[in-house]
Parts: sequence; C-alpha cells; structure tokens
Amino acid sequence: MFGWGKKESPQATAGPSQPAAPSPPPPRTFESLVEEELPIQRHSVAMQGGMPSCMTLFDDFVSCYSLGSQFKSIYRHGSTRDCTPKFEDFKFCMSMRKLSDEKREDLWVKRRAEWWARRRLGRSSEDVWDARKNLYTDPLEENRRAAQAGPADATA
Repeated sequence: MFGWGKKESPQATAGPSQPAAPSPPPPRTFESLVEEELPIQRHSVAMQGGMPSCMTLFDDFVSCYSLGSQFKSIYRHGSTRDCTPKFEDFKFCMSMRKLSDEKREDLWVKRRAEWWARRRLGRSSEDVWDARKNLYTDPLEENRRAAQAGPADATA
C-alpha cells in the first residue's frame, strides 16, 4: 500500500482483458519523408506562383547579409545568420537555366522536399508529435472543378 512489502508484477494486475500496447510507428527514413514532402512542396510552389526566378533568389541571398537581417539574427540566436543555403539556392537556379520550365519546377520541388526531409530527420516537433497525413488537398484542382462546373451550378 505505501510502497513497502511484496510488489506485484504488472502482468498479474493487468489481466488478460487489457488491450495490447500499440506497435511503434515505422522508422522515419529520408526516402519516406521525401515522398511525404513532395505533394506538400508541389502545392506550396504552385501557391507561390511557381519556382522563383534566379534574380529573386539572388535578392534573397543579398538581403540575408543586410544589416537588419544580421542584427535580428544576433538578437534572436546570439550569432550572425549563415547565408550559404541562400547562395546554394541561387547557384542551383543558375545551373538549371537551360531546362524547360516544367523540368525546372519539378527539380525545384524535389530540392525543397529533400531540404524539408533533412530538416525533419533532425530535431523537430515530430520527436513529440506525429505529422498529419492526407490533410492536403489540391487547391488548383478545386479551382478547375469549380470552373468546369460553370456559373449555372454556382447559382443553384
């Protein structure tokens, strides 16, 4: 009763009517996270109007080194910001200049999905919480369906 004396085993107190513990989720692998991220990033890039231009990525890189951005980073994190990833994005864009727009966008989506997958493999809130699955719908597909339905269905 008060913690001394004979201890009972958990099996003796649980009994056969207790449900079995749920099996642990499958381990997160880089490939599985990339597959989860691909549709998310495809929607994100589509909502942003497609892949950013190389000039926009260069502007993001230069603004990373701006005085305000560096002061904000020092205030929040105690150190200056590393702008290397912004420069890598710019170099990646420049390396794809000769490709078609569709191919460039597909490669950009894949790059973003891999970046997020690497980030999710490190320390993240997913160490505590499970990411929701099958939550995202295609807003472009919904717009297409509404356009195909026509104005007659909208008034009904």
